[in-house]
Amino acid sequence: MKLALLAVASVVFTGASGLPGRAHRHGRVHDLRAVAKRQDPATAIIYVPGPIETVLVYVLDGHPISENDVRNGIANGTLYWGDDGALTSSVAGLAPVQTPPPKQDEPVPQAKIETTVLVVSPSPIPQPTLAPQAQAPPKESHEGDGDCTDCAKVFPNGTYPCGSFPTGYGAIQVDHDGLGGWTGIQDPKERGTAGFNDIYTVPHGSCNDGSCCTPGAFCSYSCPNPYLRTSWPKKQGATKQSVGGLYCNMDGKLEMADGSIANTLCAKGTDKVTVMVENKLSETVSICRTDYPGTESETIPFTLRPGEKKELACPDSATYYKWDGMGTSAQYYINNKGVAEKDACKWGDGSNNSGNWAPVNLGVGWDGTHMDMGFMSLAPNLPTAPGAKLDFTVTFTGESVINACKYKPGQYCQGLNFEECSPTKGCTATVRERGKVFTIVLSDD
Repeated sequence: MKLALLAVASVVFTGASGLPGRAHRHGRVHDLRAVAKRQDPATAIIYVPGPIETVLVYVLDGHPISENDVRNGIANGTLYWGDDGALTSSVAGLAPVQTPPPKQDEPVPQAKIETTVLVVSPSPIPQPTLAPQAQAPPKESHEGDGDCTDCAKVFPNGTYPCGSFPTGYGAIQVDHDGLGGWTGIQDPKERGTAGFNDIYTVPHGSCNDGSCCTPGAFCSYSCPNPYLRTSWPKKQGATKQSVGGLYCNMDGKLEMADGSIANTLCAKGTDKVTVMVENKLSETVSICRTDYPGTESETIPFTLRPGEKKELACPDSATYYKWDGMGTSAQYYINNKGVAEKDACKWGDGSNNSGNWAPVNLGVGWDGTHMDMGFMSLAPNLPTAPGAKLDFTVTFTGESVINACKYKPGQYCQGLNFEECSPTKGCTATVRERGKVFTIVLSDD
């Protein structure tokens, strides 16, 4: 048999990653850092030739045989080299030698080539946003009284969410009521043609965040003295209840109610007379106005420190809120000296003589409908607190004052020298001339 000797050259290829993976974009900016062991499936492969090795293959009659079989055959004379360089078998019909398949060289493991890719995400392009109008920080009520430039700003209907008290337009946030700055919140459940009925009043302390002002509700607010609230609905209570405040529409946004007398949240009271209050006491005094029209609780504060003199809000019946077709005045509760505003201007429980249990009621107004004159009155808080006594004196003074009135602890007095007194019958003073100043003096005598 002839045995052929073949020399086969093979090339071993080594694969290397030649291109970095694409940068992975994120929605936010990263620090500049390395990201290791990341391989992109789309990475291009570059093949680099390795060393060449020669493999000897022995073939007998077209079948490969091992090198050991070749050596043994030559040694025992069964195989010999032919003239053409091929080995030839000297034994006819030699059975082919079964040889195992040639051993395959195990691939030499190639070291992984790891790529390091620096990923730098571009900073997101800022999107233009509409900046909200800056709102003034809330003020304490005694800091907000007096001239109010914000009170002249037109209120933008449908802009502010109902749960956010609209500072910056004159209204003063009153936090001690626990309604997120509102002084009262009413939600009529029946809205028939005859008027509102089943009017739900949100209890004080229900929502410090203002979330109680919900669609369909009327949310009332305080204005700095001498300004008055201007927003209330045309429709009022079917049984003569009063309703007032900004309306929270079905979109959850605040708007002036349809009965408003201005396009601003607050407006000054009458210009026919100026009502001043002077505190000559050594302690602070809080005088609280009823939230009217609205819940009618005395939650609108007016506080004077010792020595202060400030103007009090006084409505004109010809231009202000009408109750059942009739003009109205402003009603205040005078608290004892030293009672904190948060306790004085709050609906109480009768445990002390403060809030709606304060000893004395004060009424002020200009009748511009029938008599064209001002009325100021003092009266005991009946029937709520019949035995309560104010612990200081209140005196009405001023030019053109007719029937001057004075309260001294437990007595309401009138006359030239205040000689006509009564523990239960109040007193009323009048001002007939326009443009005059009417002063209410708080003192110890």
